[in-house]
Amino acid sequence: MRRYVLTSLVISALVIIVVLVLYFLKAFDPLANWLNGLYSSRGFFQGETVSRLVWFEIAAIVLGALGVAWCVIDSSQMMQKVLVFFCSALVLFGLSPTCALYGQLFEPFSSITAILLAAIAGFVYSGTEKGMRKRVLENVLGPRISHSTFNELMDAPDPPDFSGEVRNVTVLTCRIFNHSDLREKLDSRELIKMSNLFLRSTSNFLMSHGAYLDESGPELVRVYFGMLREGDDHAERACRAALELRNRLKSLNQECETRWFQTFDYGVGLSSGKMTVGVYGSKQHFFYSGIGNQVDFSRRLAHANERYHSDVLISAKTYQVVKDLVELRPMEMFYDPDSGIMTEIYQLLAMKGDFSEEDQRRRDLFWQGMILYREKKYEEALDHFSGSQVPGVEDGPTKFFIGQSQEGLADPDSVGADAHSELTDEGHARLIGLM
Repeated sequence: MRRYVLTSLVISALVIIVVLVLYFLKAFDPLANWLNGLYSSRGFFQGETVSRLVWFEIAAIVLGALGVAWCVIDSSQMMQKVLVFFCSALVLFGLSPTCALYGQLFEPFSSITAILLAAIAGFVYSGTEKGMRKRVLENVLGPRISHSTFNELMDAPDPPDFSGEVRNVTVLTCRIFNHSDLREKLDSRELIKMSNLFLRSTSNFLMSHGAYLDESGPELVRVYFGMLREGDDHAERACRAALELRNRLKSLNQECETRWFQTFDYGVGLSSGKMTVGVYGSKQHFFYSGIGNQVDFSRRLAHANERYHSDVLISAKTYQVVKDLVELRPMEMFYDPDSGIMTEIYQLLAMKGDFSEEDQRRRDLFWQGMILYREKKYEEALDHFSGSQVPGVEDGPTKFFIGQSQEGLADPDSVGADAHSELTDEGHARLIGLM
């Protein structure tokens, strides 16, 4: 938007200089004299001494050029641009006879010349790529980005490419697990109010962190980081947003418990990788989005939080990008039989520097316990998991793997309540379809 402001100031300044030079060279005096005679013949002045509103005419030139230049350049609709010009001209024409009723001569031709030149220059600029950028962004992105992100795209030196390209993107998905329970406990109108509060709070918060809102439905919100601008910090920005979102959702649940005596069970999943981004659809119905397996994997990660009673999970690819920037701990291994790839998922805990030495010690104990658990050394794993707990504080993933280790001790041939068909032959990785 800064470019539009500067452009309108430059255009209006040039127009003002040109028209004021003509004004002080008395180029508009013949028209003013003709107007004086016209009003006198119609009985407006009736022999009174007529004073010309010179200061008002100069002010109309300056303000008219500034206002019309800004409105024509900033407006994204052609009819709005035209309407601004004609309404401004009509107001200036109407001021002249109104002033004449009070014995004052206002010559509108100089100010109308100013707004005409400003409008023509504004229309010419609107035909350029930079002039059309606002309309293109509004049509393609609409309300799916924040105002600050919109302004950044407007002021970027290069126009956004919506034709299609491959970019590294981090997908963040936030899912609600207990909608069916809430539907049984709440009136339909109250459920909609509660759901809309979640959707509005989550989507607005993520967009304020530079994310692109791809989907916002009753049970999930999905956004993309790095989709609109090329950069290497998309995963870091997504992790920071997810950690702050965790606190936002805790506060939101407190509000929901106060108003409806109910809370949301939710999970957040982050997955990074290459995606083909561009505009999809027809001329009547189109949207900017991306194609890639990160979308489905992020949704699966978000849902996997329900199993571990965790809150934020990230993929192995995201871990590779941000491992030096964040604190995390491993969950389970997953195996994709179609691609033959084994992958690990992690719980995001904090950014580097936000962890105390005690937190690191407990995290390391959990990590060692996870290694022992995968080696089926359940008794040793149980000791490490128990030692990683904060006294008096319930931790969902720790409680989950303590239970798994206890069941492993009770029945060494199985791991927890999982059927053998859910695990790989080695027994330490679950099938990815069960995430």
